[in-house]
Amino acid sequence: MKFRNAGTIVFGAMCFFAFAGSAKAQMETKAPEQVAQSLVDAYNARNMDGILKAYAPDSTAYALPSGEVILKGHDEIRKKFARVLDPNFKLKVEIVDRIVDGKFVIDKEKIYGTAEGKPVEFYGTVIYEITGGLIRKEWYLRQQQP
Repeated sequence: MKFRNAGTIVFGAMCFFAFAGSAKAQMETKAPEQVAQSLVDAYNARNMDGILKAYAPDSTAYALPSGEVILKGHDEIRKKFARVLDPNFKLKVEIVDRIVDGKFVIDKEKIYGTAEGKPVEFYGTVIYEITGGLIRKEWYLRQQQP
């Protein structure tokens, strides 16, 4: 009888620690605003690994208003950022305005610096959907030409 009770206690303890570990992992997940900021920080540090850590492996980027898929997955994200992290491009991102609404982060960005030795400055808006501490989807506003 003692063995069965001891087994029950051990099993209960294992379940408790498994649940506590899971709850702790959930509490340690970054808030959406922190994930978006980690992407900006990695970009400004020219850290490709840091950039990719912000994205889910199957993350998808869309153009707005068309809804066209413009990037999907880490391989395409790596290609996109490899261009702007090229030594001939010395660009930084500054967040001009940020709105956080639940799992969505909307950033108005100022991108500035030099590209192939020429000064560059432009603005863009990106919307991130962030769950589980990773960017799952993002939408880039594209201005329509008249």
